[in-house]
Amino acid sequence: MKVHYTGRHVELTEPLKQFTKERLDKMATYLDDIIDVHVILAVEKHRHAAEITLKTRASAFVASATTDDMYTSITQAIEKLDVQAHKLQGKRNTRGHETVRTGVAEE
Repeated sequence: MKVHYTGRHVELTEPLKQFTKERLDKMATYLDDIIDVHVILAVEKHRHAAEITLKTRASAFVASATTDDMYTSITQAIEKLDVQAHKLQGKRNTRGHETVRTGVAEE
């Protein structure tokens, strides 16, 4: 998994990168085909924004969050990605079962 960082009006420190990388590694347990991740961190006045784009072979996920703290913004954005990924996994799991049920009902 390649992680690209972009900082807008903020210096990208090693602890910020490490914190983000650790959180993203947890997502790799159930999204095993992560190709590319782009993390954009921005500061505007008192607003700290984090936008994360995660690309897999099948789809792409985008999440952003804005708070007063950069670490909180990163955490919220990654939580939004988790929700999107789990929703996709749920759709994948139920689709296979529905086709089997309808095939049996038609016969």
